[in-house]
Amino acid sequence: MNDVEIVEKFCFLFRGNCLAKETPEGDFRPWRDEDFGVAVPAHGVAFMEAAQKHLWGDYRIGVYPLMEITGSPKCNVGWLAVDWDEGDSSLTDALNVQGLLSQLDIVSFVESSRSKGFHLWVFLDEDVPAQMGRNAMLAGCQIVDAPTKEVYPKQVTMPAKGYGNGIRLPYAQTRPEGRQEALRASESNLLLEEFVEAAYNSLTDRQKIVKLASLYEPPAATAPVPVPKFTHTRVGADFKFVARDIWDNGPKHNDRSLALFSFACSLFRQKYSENAVLEWTRQCDLRWGQKFATRGTEGEKQLSKLVTDAYSKMR
Repeated sequence: MNDVEIVEKFCFLFRGNCLAKETPEGDFRPWRDEDFGVAVPAHGVAFMEAAQKHLWGDYRIGVYPLMEITGSPKCNVGWLAVDWDEGDSSLTDALNVQGLLSQLDIVSFVESSRSKGFHLWVFLDEDVPAQMGRNAMLAGCQIVDAPTKEVYPKQVTMPAKGYGNGIRLPYAQTRPEGRQEALRASESNLLLEEFVEAAYNSLTDRQKIVKLASLYEPPAATAPVPVPKFTHTRVGADFKFVARDIWDNGPKHNDRSLALFSFACSLFRQKYSENAVLEWTRQCDLRWGQKFATRGTEGEKQLSKLVTDAYSKMR
């Protein structure tokens, strides 16, 4: 693999909204084009040029992951990450999450960060909703009791000012010795070319992220919150009635949209949270016909609208 191929694959793995660049003081800030004053995008030719200087020159760059969806306040992401910064215990947490993900057939990479911590990365074969991706990483940490303070994406909608939170990219030419490299089972770390090839050839598909995200259980509220007619708390797979019948036996007619709408309404009647209903409806769609889940951004918009309409009906 030549240098151009390495850069192309590296940029696909870490695609996002815009780039961050290290300042002389060591801080990271959104990188703005000096001539036009606009943010340098984390995609296309500009990203490739910056990545080349990051990998073999004197730049150190990072990426802001949130990618806006036209006409929607929601965002997509192309990769997921967790950042731990607690020394030796950070490696334990990272390896525990990596082991859990491996059981779910999700390949991840643990990287020694610039100082004393570790990053865990999951690279996606297509962009997914930021909320889904964040819930997936929160679930992975939750299951093995790992801290979740620095889960990327940190936001799921674009802040009014700024781009959300970014993260440094590995394999900077000027990195500290032995740091910012992906670990391997043996003592030596993965070389840049080895990492890029391994990550690019093991991209995670959307269905696996949907499955993992559905396992996330939001923490209980710390104070009473006014709620509509239903108290939405349930997230597990112990649903009953119409939802259970559709889940087990599939639609009983040719209108799959109506079946999924009935499925969502049934979950709302059983006091499921709106987020849990969305995740379970995605899985039901994948299980019985894939009407929306394989249609990318447009399918996600239609599925979200279906669940929103079901919620409105049941209020």
